[in-house]
Amino acid sequence: LTATVGNIGPAPTPDVVGVAFFINDRYATYGLAPAMQPGATEIIRAIKPLTLYGRQKITAIVDDVDRYGEISHRNNTLTRTITINTTERRAIWVTRYDWTDFQQAARPETIDRMVDTIAGAGFNTIFFQVRAAGDAYYTPGLEPWAARLTGSQSNNLGHDPGWDPLARIIEKAAAAGLEVHAYLNVYTAWLPPSAGQYGQLEPPATRPPHLFDRLTYKPAGDPHPGQYGLGQSWRQYSGGDSPMPLEWGRYLWAGPGVNAVRDHIVAVAQDIVSRYALHGLHLDRVRYAGPEYSSDPRSNAVAGVERTPLRNQWQRDRITDLLHRVNTAVKAVRPATWLSAAVWPCYQNKWGWDITEGYADYYQDSKGWLAAGVLDAIAPMLYNGLADEFDKWRLLMQDFMADAKGRHVYPGIGGYYEEFADIARRIEAGREAGAPGHVLFSYGTLAEQGHWAKFAAGPYAVKAPPPPVLPGPA
Repeated sequence: LTATVGNIGPAPTPDVVGVAFFINDRYATYGLAPAMQPGATEIIRAIKPLTLYGRQKITAIVDDVDRYGEISHRNNTLTRTITINTTERRAIWVTRYDWTDFQQAARPETIDRMVDTIAGAGFNTIFFQVRAAGDAYYTPGLEPWAARLTGSQSNNLGHDPGWDPLARIIEKAAAAGLEVHAYLNVYTAWLPPSAGQYGQLEPPATRPPHLFDRLTYKPAGDPHPGQYGLGQSWRQYSGGDSPMPLEWGRYLWAGPGVNAVRDHIVAVAQDIVSRYALHGLHLDRVRYAGPEYSSDPRSNAVAGVERTPLRNQWQRDRITDLLHRVNTAVKAVRPATWLSAAVWPCYQNKWGWDITEGYADYYQDSKGWLAAGVLDAIAPMLYNGLADEFDKWRLLMQDFMADAKGRHVYPGIGGYYEEFADIARRIEAGREAGAPGHVLFSYGTLAEQGHWAKFAAGPYAVKAPPPPVLPGPA
């Protein structure tokens, strides 16, 4: 047990600070911390671990506590009734930016150090990015090697780095007792370099062809051999006849209403799961680029040009249909695979805040996905911006938890807080709400803050395995 204690008074505490822990109103153990300066915060850990299961009433009383657990005062009391899970998803997002550098080839040793650090902190799951924008951080496959693996933004697209990052992290994680879930950006089809000196706006020709070429060009007779020959009609469109343009350093998004896009994404997901011993597949950017998208010709031909509630629902249904197909394809190959998605932090803005919402602005029906059973879990991205206010973070988390429908909700937590207490209180709040786990964003931000040992000494002091695979929907 741990308790986060702060000295809100104007003077230092006169003596050691003690916390007495009671389980169901019976004294159990205590913890001590040295005298605290004004404004200081300490995570006080009980001197002995307790084995607790199920629903428990836990009371922490802060004051002078002697070594026999006797309390001289009872004027700082906090009581929580929580359900203690025997399993918990303790996951961390590892993006491509967390372990690769521009103008420097990626090295296997970086993966090794990263796994050691994650395991030492007490995490049990890694969401490892393997696809950013139609590229591969694993052996192709249906898509070319990512340029970043060999130190460029685009020129080295398709160049073999000489090793397989996904295979490496699976091997090292297995030895450390960690699960690996391959994390894919879904509808981002290409990311041009940040400026012209780093490459061209369009991707170079590769084998296998990049998704941009595969969708744009025909198999022969075009500058880059492709497959479908759709020109620009596969892109997301803003307004009437405006396909998303190629711009330096900005994602180009593929249209969810284009069948060739859907079929390719399903094939990529199935290919990865069929060739790697993964515990799960985690999807990101599984949405439209914004509320003004996508009036592409193929969507308009089926759903009409007018922006109506029916048309909006049709767009949401396109994404749900994709997830249903990915679920079917992946679990046909590996039935025990977890399928999850990172989702917009606000599903519907019922509080009148100045924010966008997933349902109306990005056509992302994340709660509907849980109800339909097309996903096993969602990870609301509750970090940056408004979610940095703890009370709003908790409201958003509770809103998702209220509609879990027997699936899992893993609230996202930013790793960039200077005070570890800001992370710990979010983990505690999720546990109080019954969340079966959480996800930290990301390895890089946590590494900057250096909080690793605080996880192992605090919220992860007692080890927990990840949850077992959920049964299929009824």
